[in-house]
Order: sequence, then structure tokens, then C-alpha cells
Amino acid sequence: MKKFVERKNLHCLFLFLVLFVLGFTSLADTFSKEDGNQAIDNIHWLPYKQALTKSKVENIPTLLYFYSDNCGWCRRFENETFTNQEVQELMNGNFAMARINSDSGEAIVENGEKITERQLSVQVYQVRGNPTTWFLSKDNERIASLPGFVEADVFIHVLRYIKDAYYKEVTFQEYMEKQNI
Repeated sequence: MKKFVERKNLHCLFLFLVLFVLGFTSLADTFSKEDGNQAIDNIHWLPYKQALTKSKVENIPTLLYFYSDNCGWCRRFENETFTNQEVQELMNGNFAMARINSDSGEAIVENGEKITERQLSVQVYQVRGNPTTWFLSKDNERIASLPGFVEADVFIHVLRYIKDAYYKEVTFQEYMEKQNI
């Protein structure tokens, strides 16, 4: 009888795990890359080096968006924040932008050395979690990083703060207070 109960418990555990995995897969489909791509396709992403070059040539800041394919918060950022029309207009009109996959083994050149996007994320920009957004000056000097998901209404203020170079004069908190926000 005891073995029957143990076997039944194992079957229940197995069934629970199967249902959990199927449920998780269904949830992951909700945040699939296809859904996120509609949002990010409206943004003019460039390869990393081209974004840095565009920034210098056009005298605009660089926005580096670090993400990973299996990141739910990245999908949410792409589906909620990047779909906002004002966010898209601010980004496309005022920044040179690159989208960098923190899990990718795709090779890029940084300071004359061939490295992967993952190495760029972890070693060069010290990305500890995704999504993370880095802002650079036209001279590729680091302005600030913004880790995590950010609602569109807040991200709009961050973009304006960087675009208009308020970061040179005041903290973001002071900027927000001056905007009466």
C-alpha cells in the first residue's frame, strides 16, 4: 500500500510538472518575439558600431538597449513602452540606437577587439539584468544606465532629460521637480 501511495504521489508530481511547463510555455508565447518585434520594428535600430558613428556624425546621444530573448520584462518594455508613439518619435528623432542581445554570441568589434554581444553587455557595460538602457554622449562617454522596465510616461521624461542635456546641469530628480512632475 505504501509503494502505491508513493507511486501515486510521483505520478501526481509528474502531472503537476507537465501542466506547469505547458502553462509556462503558453505564458511565454504571450511574450513571444513576434509580439515584441511589431513594437521594435517602428524604431530605427542600428548595429552597435553604426549607432556610435551616427551619434558622432549627427551630434546626438546614443541609446543602447540591452535585452535577452527569454526576458519577460524586456517583452513588456517592447510591447508597452516602445509602442508608445511619443517614445518612438523621441527615440527616432533624437538618438542613435542599438539593440543588443545580452545572450548573443554574435561578434562585434569594440576598441579594435572582436567580442560577442554578451561580452559587450557584461564586460564593457556591466549589465547585470535585462532590460537595461545605456545612454552615451556623442563622444561615446557614458551618461547613465537605466536598469529595468520603465513605463512610457516616465521613459518620455528620461529621453527628454538626455536629449536636451539636462543631465549636465541637474539630477533627474531635480529635472522632474522643475517639470512639476
